[in-house]
Amino acid sequence: MEKITIFLLFYCVLGGTHIVSAAALTSENKPFLMRSDTLHQHLSALATDNAQAKMVNLGYSAGGRPIAGLLFSSSPAFLSKPSAQPDKVTVMLLGSQHGNEPAGAEAMLQLATELADGQHETLLARLNLVLVVLANPDGRDLASRYNAAKDNTNIDYVALGAGETQLLVDALQHFDPDVVYDAHESGIWKRILTKEQGWMTDVEAQFDMGNNPNVDAGLRQYTELHLLPTLIERVSKAGLPASRYRGEITRLGQSVARGGLGITNLRNYAALQGRVSILVENRLDNKQGAYTKPDTKPYATPRNIGERTRKQHLSMLTMLQLVSDEMEPLLKVSRAARQQWHSSVQGEQVLAMKIGFDVNLSQPVVELPLVRLADGHHALHSFANHETIVRQDLVALPAAYAITRERERIARWLTLHNIEFITLAEPKTLLAERITITELARLPKSQAGRREKIHAQVQVIKAEAHLQPGDLLVPMRQPLAPLAALMLDPRSVNAVYQEKGWDWLALGEFPVFPVLESELTAAALYQP
Repeated sequence: MEKITIFLLFYCVLGGTHIVSAAALTSENKPFLMRSDTLHQHLSALATDNAQAKMVNLGYSAGGRPIAGLLFSSSPAFLSKPSAQPDKVTVMLLGSQHGNEPAGAEAMLQLATELADGQHETLLARLNLVLVVLANPDGRDLASRYNAAKDNTNIDYVALGAGETQLLVDALQHFDPDVVYDAHESGIWKRILTKEQGWMTDVEAQFDMGNNPNVDAGLRQYTELHLLPTLIERVSKAGLPASRYRGEITRLGQSVARGGLGITNLRNYAALQGRVSILVENRLDNKQGAYTKPDTKPYATPRNIGERTRKQHLSMLTMLQLVSDEMEPLLKVSRAARQQWHSSVQGEQVLAMKIGFDVNLSQPVVELPLVRLADGHHALHSFANHETIVRQDLVALPAAYAITRERERIARWLTLHNIEFITLAEPKTLLAERITITELARLPKSQAGRREKIHAQVQVIKAEAHLQPGDLLVPMRQPLAPLAALMLDPRSVNAVYQEKGWDWLALGEFPVFPVLESELTAAALYQP
């Protein structure tokens, strides 16, 4: 994503509509976006003396800036103690995880203003809303996709190295949303595609949902086959051309797929928890104007932020209306997935440790729209279509995982993820699948849909394991079992050992391995 200059828009709130002052639009004034502290104060004011709103402090950024959740609900019980309600969908919306993509936060601020003004009452009758308007306040003030510690919090959901990611994971646990909506922007100007090859991408709204093939089968089918195409259709009918997310097009001649399959991003992390998880990527316009021709007219607002906000708001509100209409089937599917995970509709519990994209044999080539930088000419370009999701190295979900290395560190990390575990107080001998790494291969940096950096060839032998006091057991009969298994198993492309600071992959017997039930009773094994 290109680095952008941030502008301050001076808002007047009149009937829930944001008006930008004429002075703020002149090129001489070079205005900036409202700073994060001012935006935070504005959100707090919206919740003041409003019976349907409540401000909740979630924590602080690496730079010490507050991150808040603004709750809207017609249910006093939810505002007092947020929890799942049988007849209402809880929706958590996040804006600007990347600070240099501000339109999501601006649209959510507009939505919050409208809700505080009494609009959208029909939505509040069926939805409980948690608005994390500004998920990365450091990035907003620093005009950066990163926080003040240079962390890309958007892809930190396995390692949990950044405080911002940790507090959002805690928010998922605390509010237990049925739906998670993550608002992003995708720049149309690319370094190679635009600067060297002369083309810009030509999209208005792209949507994706949790697409990791290990997402609960019922949830995956519902979102992929019904909810996602319906959302795209509704947004398009509302006047904003929408499509499935194709990933970043950075050069002519590349292949295209879907959004990344990894669980380091919020979309798949939340979906592996059994939540309907939605990504939007709205258009982030070229800063000089629509094109760079001499006669190009300037945007009505700096960086076209007014139009970008309109598109984000339309996408957001259309999503909420769809979720409201889908309340009954959505609640049924999402809450069933959170109660008991299945990898297939037949009730299997099998994980694909190796996942990725391959060519779509039924449609090997896809034509996508681009616009020529020099003159604004629109044209379709052909790209190899690698959107077929591949599942390999299938592993049945075991009874538990045993951990015999850096146990205190792993215990802290599991706690951050809200994953249940047992610390053994006495020696135990258990039947296990001991994993030995026989070969390691470092992989290329760029792999469509994957985050795997080191590929481990392994040998698995069923044998007794002699566990010692202090060793950990992570039972797999818990809501977060598939997520825990994919992060702990060294065969997984999403294992924590692929992340910075977790370089555990080495030749020899691995200190984390599946455990099968033996003399331990189920009650003892699954005790949190």
